Amino acid sequence: MESLATRSCAGVPALRKTLVSAHGCEALELDYELKLVLFLTARIDGETNHAEKEFAAEVGRKIDWSAAHDRLLEARVFAQPGYDLSALRFGKQHAAWGEQLFRVAAGMVLADGSIHSDERLFLSNLTYQLLGGDTVRAEQILARLESGEDEPVNPVPPKMPKEDLETCLAELAKLAGLANVKAEIESLVRFLEINKAREKHHLKGAAMSLHMVFSGNPGTGKTTVARIVSRIFSALRVLDNGHLVETDRLGLVGQYVGHTAKKTDDLVNQALDGVLFVDEAYALVAGGENDFGREAIDTLVKRMEDHRERLIVIVAGYPDDMKRFIATNPGLQSRFTIHLNFEDYTAPQLVAIFKGFCATNQYTLAAEAEIALETQIAAELAAAGRGFGNGRHMRNLFEKAIRKHAVRLCLRKREWTKDELSELNSEDLA
Repeated sequence: MESLATRSCAGVPALRKTLVSAHGCEALELDYELKLVLFLTARIDGETNHAEKEFAAEVGRKIDWSAAHDRLLEARVFAQPGYDLSALRFGKQHAAWGEQLFRVAAGMVLADGSIHSDERLFLSNLTYQLLGGDTVRAEQILARLESGEDEPVNPVPPKMPKEDLETCLAELAKLAGLANVKAEIESLVRFLEINKAREKHHLKGAAMSLHMVFSGNPGTGKTTVARIVSRIFSALRVLDNGHLVETDRLGLVGQYVGHTAKKTDDLVNQALDGVLFVDEAYALVAGGENDFGREAIDTLVKRMEDHRERLIVIVAGYPDDMKRFIATNPGLQSRFTIHLNFEDYTAPQLVAIFKGFCATNQYTLAAEAEIALETQIAAELAAAGRGFGNGRHMRNLFEKAIRKHAVRLCLRKREWTKDELSELNSEDLA
């Protein structure tokens, strides 16, 4: 148990310190998220057993939680109104912290020596909440914790299967909204196809930088599209592998002189022959002239030039912030020539996203529930400001709805029809 806890939370103390000092995160809120993940994971398959309690206690010792601190956090967790993964705010905002929370959850799942089906479903939900849906990374973490292997210093990227181009484009087309983004990507794809065909006939191909800026509010599909784009580049043989490496300021910027260049180099090395996706890239220039974020940008620009044939970089963030970010460095302006604007979803598109989650998970939406959902979304859009969750918010609503649906069924009887088990009504959306 001690070994599992050590592997599960090895990076927590240093990462927590960095988040507090460099990003202004509140230490108590980070500890609360960690405690909440431990609490929920232990209970997802029923009452907490002895092994799970031992694992939670061992994690607390590894990260130096005092008994008083632990009781305070537990009181906050019990005051939580329900099973709500949207409370993991910092885990969703910072990729490295999200991965650490997932690692601790995976350790808790493995604590009693078996993985229950409810636990696997919970890990699947956490994969989308904390790892951006990166199921390959989730399985790597789980497998390494289970086998006792340490994380490699420079992880070897997974070998991506070669896919059919039209299959990737069809997947892009299925996404709700994003008409302008889809049109721009298809235009780029057809240009690259023609370029390849010209080369076969010994005609000169037009040189074009493929680094991209994705501008849009959170939850508008930027990460999802980046994953599909990396597969498209692989299908076109623009990239040899086409894997996606996701990061943010925390993954690129170090804490002392010289540290940042190495961190950035390591990430670029992982991304070679694939795509490096930098979320909230504007944060690299948020600290002023003397901030180490400038060093990360300089290092990244140099590596982009050194590996023009092996690396594509996508930077993403709020529209206005991304304009300022690109304007800070002439090297960025000359290399990022493709700008895609991810518009907020309309109310009908958000309803379609919710219904998509229903279809994927074999639920249906009653007619009155669909009307209630449309009304609710319209009101939320009218009140929304910067940072509204958009598509991500729909996932959270869906997860809340299926939990309420489960409680509603269990409170009334213990035998259910197929229709009762699959239909969400307006009560579940309240």
